[in-house]
Amino acid sequence: MGWRIGQLDAFRGVGPRASLVALIAANLPDLDIVLYALGRDVGTWEHRGFTHSLLGWPMLALAGAGASFRWLRTGRLGDHVKLWAVAVASHALMDVPTTWGTQLLWPNDHRFGLELIFIVDPMFWVVLGVLPWLMRRSGTTANRAATTGILLLGSWFGVAVVGKALALAQAPEPVVAVAGPLAPLHWTAFTVPAAGDSEVRRYFLTPWSCEPAGTFGAPGGPAWDAVMATHTGERDTWMSMAPAVLSEEIAARPDDPAVTRLAIVDLAYTSWLDPDTFRFGHTYSVAADGTVTRRGETHRRAE
Repeated sequence: MGWRIGQLDAFRGVGPRASLVALIAANLPDLDIVLYALGRDVGTWEHRGFTHSLLGWPMLALAGAGASFRWLRTGRLGDHVKLWAVAVASHALMDVPTTWGTQLLWPNDHRFGLELIFIVDPMFWVVLGVLPWLMRRSGTTANRAATTGILLLGSWFGVAVVGKALALAQAPEPVVAVAGPLAPLHWTAFTVPAAGDSEVRRYFLTPWSCEPAGTFGAPGGPAWDAVMATHTGERDTWMSMAPAVLSEEIAARPDDPAVTRLAIVDLAYTSWLDPDTFRFGHTYSVAADGTVTRRGETHRRAE
């Protein structure tokens, strides 16, 4: 996206390296991944935070514009500020329609996420990469090819809005739906259990179909409460859109009946290529005295 922004005539004043500058600017917000060096908790909680927010955008844009103006010595400072402002903003605006949400109002930690597309969407590569490249090879100007790609990306978001509405209409009951990994116009849907419900039902949805995809144990009970009362359990599951318990994994160990095994998975981001593999799965052992231990592993639904 940054490369295409830099090809627009509106940013010619930056000079021949406008696309390189915009590419750097559009990816700069994700530098917050360095926070993982401070620990998993910090990195997970703060990613898509300050650098993606309304507060962070102008700071990054002004600092970056000053650096590129000094480095390139082309155009006016205002040209660089304008390019950086648009390119940095494009990153966070493109994150909002995806999964996991973006903290636009940081330091408020509310995450804005439309769940229309997954964070890696092949259509981005088509409309921003392949199509403009083909247009350029046929003699189209860089500005026109880039404009076409950006407009088509906006149209794709519109298609995803309509597609998700049609997909939700396919479900036999009220559900929440999140985008399927690497599967445009595919959503994983699940019921939100009310207090006392023992089941979570999952469906695979498209605008034209609904496929039941399993019934799972709803979060709850003494073992669940014990896990959620720990720092590890709370941090492990906070990103889970649809935490569920694999009922076949709940059992007293033969060698120690006082220990309960609890396998918790997230139903939301199941791969459509391997629907019985769950992401973000962890197995916990809960002893009679409330002691909780965790063993991370990949879980598969029992046949």
